[in-house]
Amino acid sequence: MAGERRAVTDDSYSGFEAWYSDSHARVLHVLIVVSGDPDAASEATDEAFARALARWQRVRAMTSPTGWTCRVALNQLRRRRRRQRHEEQLLMSASGSAWTDQDLSLWLQVLDAVRTLTVRQRTVLALTYVADLPQDEVAKMLRVSRSTVASTLADARSAALAHHNIHFAMGGLEGSA
Repeated sequence: MAGERRAVTDDSYSGFEAWYSDSHARVLHVLIVVSGDPDAASEATDEAFARALARWQRVRAMTSPTGWTCRVALNQLRRRRRRQRHEEQLLMSASGSAWTDQDLSLWLQVLDAVRTLTVRQRTVLALTYVADLPQDEVAKMLRVSRSTVASTLADARSAALAHHNIHFAMGGLEGSA
């Protein structure tokens, strides 16, 4: 049944649960110290353990499965930082005027908030606030009703406000930088 956790019974995964229980907190704590960002550390740790599970036959035979998993998690953090720097550069180059640190911080918060939304919510937000299209036109483009666009937009704004304290408004954004 969807959403239920099933116990891993396959012998190819034998030992994973015990190793996970023993190692997860250590890897997470290392990444929190390295990154200074508990959310990024948690995301990278979870991804690394998922990769370890997918390769468990090979990983469990390693001298240090925890060391391998820590390395994978650190690589995830490095990729995330690289992507963030790239986004910052794109934002800076897209603007004709110099951005203040507060402007940049707000836009990075917006990008983080938008990543958590559904594809439909992101699309409606982008067409409404970035392309500055009226809701009727957005509805035609997406082949949905105007009320669907309005409710999707409301849901997206609520999610952004609830999780990131970002306020979307015509003509700009407000947030806590």
